[in-house]
Amino acid sequence: MASNHKLTGVIKGRTIGRTANADDTLTIGFTDGSTMTVKTTGSSNSAATGGTVKAVRQAGTTLNLDMEDGSTFTVTTADAASSVMVRDRDHRMEYAD
Repeated sequence: MASNHKLTGVIKGRTIGRTANADDTLTIGFTDGSTMTVKTTGSSNSAATGGTVKAVRQAGTTLNLDMEDGSTFTVTTADAASSVMVRDRDHRMEYAD
């Protein structure tokens, strides 16, 4: 699985504060106030809060968030592209794919 260097650069070091699923969209809220939304296939994704992102890997519709504690949070995206957006705490776009 290939590293997603651009997304890693944006969210590395951020800690997950909350997650929510609604209408085939997973929303991850980070403790710094930023959010990441992922269009999903409707599966029930959830993540343990408190995990800090170390790296992001992606292959096709599989998106892995590797955490500093060695765990991995896996999300199945709706499409191989155009499924992930990150906004900072002021709702400015930081990343879109």
